[in-house]
Amino acid sequence: MPAAPEDDHRDRILAAMLDAIGDAGWADLTIADIVRRAHVSKRTFYEHFATKEACLLALCEREGTRLVDDLEAAIQRIPPDTRRVGEGARFYLAHLQARPRVVRALTVDILQLGAEGLAVRRRVMRRFAALLQRELNASGTRPPISLDVAMVLVGGINELTLEAFEAGRSAELDKLAVPIIDVVGRMLSSPTPRTRRR
Repeated sequence: MPAAPEDDHRDRILAAMLDAIGDAGWADLTIADIVRRAHVSKRTFYEHFATKEACLLALCEREGTRLVDDLEAAIQRIPPDTRRVGEGARFYLAHLQARPRVVRALTVDILQLGAEGLAVRRRVMRRFAALLQRELNASGTRPPISLDVAMVLVGGINELTLEAFEAGRSAELDKLAVPIIDVVGRMLSSPTPRTRRR
């Protein structure tokens, strides 16, 4: 079923913003840049988004969801063991490495949008954590990890990649697969310590 014109315009605007961020970065981006790339009028833009910031929020939500969905689809062909988690890490890092300025917008610039930006970022990270939790538990970690533990891992992965970006090492993100797979391997081979009762 073909997309409605309104949906088509919205998708074009988001795609144009994604391209514009990749080329010029978020800070210098204007609505005029976005509508020019999307081949729509400013009026059409404002029919879908009240501000440039609202457009960024929608873009982050969409791209974060797509990344998790694409990651999940990519690992389904691999048996649920440490290789599957390792391939997932490589896929994720390759995605980030291919579009460093976009990733910066979706992980750093989004935080300039206050509580709404933080809420979007947390929703995406929680979806990522839920996938990681499911994969680790399916791979055999005992006892099964909780979503909170998975969030700790996701937070560590996020900080590791951000540090690489800030240090100008975005072209070497594939090397981060080694420590990520090492941590995952240790979790699968060692039981999670239980809280000592007093």
